[in-house]
Amino acid sequence: MMRKNKYLTNTFLAISLVSFCVLAKAETKKYQLADSQTGIASYFNDKYHGQRTASGEPYNKFALTAAHASLPFGTLLHVVNLRNNHSVDVRINSRVHHANKRLLDLSRQAAKQLGFIQAGTTKIAITILRLGEA
Repeated sequence: MMRKNKYLTNTFLAISLVSFCVLAKAETKKYQLADSQTGIASYFNDKYHGQRTASGEPYNKFALTAAHASLPFGTLLHVVNLRNNHSVDVRINSRVHHANKRLLDLSRQAAKQLGFIQAGTTKIAITILRLGEA
């Protein structure tokens, strides 16, 4: 009976370790310069101005910043509004909420330069110009 419990315990630990490694690998996406993605962008409400972002710095609605699900903080992106071809470069300083299906949440200033303040959301393409420190 003791050998069976030890075998089950070791098997469970091995499976747990493998599962953890697989999940950890899935969470750590490797990005490279010039990688690009398309998706939907929105912008932060003015009420968040001055509040702390995920990176710890205060949100500034006048800065050219954005939130992304997994790109390292400090990453510089070129963002193109696919509806009007306006573009802007932004720095990642926050995270989109886990339930958020959008690619980016932009600062108000970035959204203004992209020309979608009235619409609230737009289809965008992003290209990595410089990777931030992980």
